[in-house]
Amino acid sequence: MPALQRRLLAGAAAVAAACACLVANASSAPASGPSEVSVPSAPGHASTSWQGNAPFNNGNSGLVWGQLGVDDPTGACDPANPSLNSQHQVRVSFPKDLPRRYETLVRFSVRWTDDAGANTTNDLAMYLYGPDGKLVAASDGSQNLEGINVTSRVPGTYNVLVCAFQNPPTGTAYTGTATAYTIKPRKVAASKAKAPTYHQFSAPAGVADNAGEPSIGSNWKSGNTLFTSNTDEYVVHFDDRARTSTWKNVNTDPTDPSNKISLDPIGWTDHTTGRTIVSQLYLACSATAYSDDDFTTPGRPSQGCGTGINGFDHQTIGGGPYPKGMSGSYPHAVYYCSQGGALVLGKAYCSRSDDGGVTFGAPVALWSTECSGIHGHVQVGPDGTAYVPNAVCGNHQGVAVSRDGGQTWTVRTIPGSIAGQSDPYVGIGKDNTLYVSYADGTGEARVAISRDHGRTWTRNLNIGSLAGIRNTEFAMVVAGDGDRASVAFLGTRTPGSTQAASFGKSADGKTFTGAAWHLYIATTYDRGATWKMVDATPGDPVQRGCIWNAGGSNPCRNLLDFDAITIDRTGHVMVGLADGCVGPALDKASDCVASDTVSANGLVNHGAIVRQLSGKTLFAKYDR
Repeated sequence: MPALQRRLLAGAAAVAAACACLVANASSAPASGPSEVSVPSAPGHASTSWQGNAPFNNGNSGLVWGQLGVDDPTGACDPANPSLNSQHQVRVSFPKDLPRRYETLVRFSVRWTDDAGANTTNDLAMYLYGPDGKLVAASDGSQNLEGINVTSRVPGTYNVLVCAFQNPPTGTAYTGTATAYTIKPRKVAASKAKAPTYHQFSAPAGVADNAGEPSIGSNWKSGNTLFTSNTDEYVVHFDDRARTSTWKNVNTDPTDPSNKISLDPIGWTDHTTGRTIVSQLYLACSATAYSDDDFTTPGRPSQGCGTGINGFDHQTIGGGPYPKGMSGSYPHAVYYCSQGGALVLGKAYCSRSDDGGVTFGAPVALWSTECSGIHGHVQVGPDGTAYVPNAVCGNHQGVAVSRDGGQTWTVRTIPGSIAGQSDPYVGIGKDNTLYVSYADGTGEARVAISRDHGRTWTRNLNIGSLAGIRNTEFAMVVAGDGDRASVAFLGTRTPGSTQAASFGKSADGKTFTGAAWHLYIATTYDRGATWKMVDATPGDPVQRGCIWNAGGSNPCRNLLDFDAITIDRTGHVMVGLADGCVGPALDKASDCVASDTVSANGLVNHGAIVRQLSGKTLFAKYDR
């Protein structure tokens, strides 16, 4: 099951604790009455805080989070069971004369203290219910901070519910905060360059039908494109003129464990060496295989992760040149990174391979308590600097940086960013210009640019404003030349809380009145000074309605946690995505492309690749 977002080994520890310490639940009564916060009438922010105590879970919550569709089986996180959780009401008000040109955000968050920095027995989840009593969203990561962002202008009383995934018999004290922002959007300069064109190449019916969390790679030696869809690895060929593609499943060796089952799939192709590594998560490690011929011959097994327990959720593999003065038996360093080592929650680790991903060294922690355990894809720049982005580093977005081959890591946050729930992405240009794309907590599609490995940031831009985007998911970026990069993201012009079941629906819930998500691609040819924005799927939404990214088995969690982006050897952009809105030709139960009726929306995750057909590429030497 992709992206557990819950640590099963830790769950086993919680069960043992519950069996040994069956005591009465600690009181869940809030320390004070309802709090109040008012959205400022001009750009700025205001906040309110409160204290609470999440009672001992007594084995009731989260132990099999997301497995077999069973979330919170005994209702410990249900507002109807206040003895099993902590609840606090926050009244939110908006000025009557607040200009529509301003964006608003109310961020609800809770923070608690780790156990001796290890967070081995304290782990909480947060659920937010709106003034209508319905669930707005949930936050259930693996750090000692949970947060939910509300961008809709809905005044009234919100219920912040906190329950324990695991905690001691005395419960867990926490501090809750609600911060209200009024934000004046800043304009982004539009490029005068001719807009690139793109086409969506969908996998045939019955192929790549389980493509949530896809990976895409480009082998510059063979010219092949590789697409990872759960346990299947496809080589995809395109006929750009005919607008057709062929998809061949190549990782089919029956003796290879990397194509059997998966808790999380990931694939990575080294552009220049042509090596592809496919990994399927098996809890503490992975079943992994590698190939130097696009799996024309059976893949060869890899150790799969770092020596010891590297982590058991949300793994990523990537690589690139070594830092100056370092080398291995393979031309490039390869990194395996994953969250949640052993019972140390909120952590993430990277291990380096010096033999091309065959074996890996000891895992090294990316941070202590600065960031969430869940992180984005590892990327390596031309100078050997390794980067792992993260959507939750305190209340900001950030990136862990290593300049010594993964021996040490430093967290660098992006000023002006607000923590979100969708993986950020890193792209590095040929001159080591760093681009970080992210779905900001405000719903904006943003990109930050650094020339010094994230120590300082020359730009932090709301590029989604070029298309009137109000909500964003799965922001990705890829760079070619240092001054050329493309940012791709799922975006919608509909404001509001994107995880709510009612998002974009009519009052009776039968029709979509908004919330059509498209894949947008913005490209810069001048290091972010100007951007050319394109709706790459204008006649075919990628999703209608809510997108759930808080884990578990919510019906709107069809797309799972991320999409992927790469470039071919001439710099053409390719985005690998899970398409959640298809027609009957691909899914007989769906008519989502043509119909805005909710019943026609199958909430599938069909594999597709959006490929650049014309226009300037990310390598200037191929300009025509």
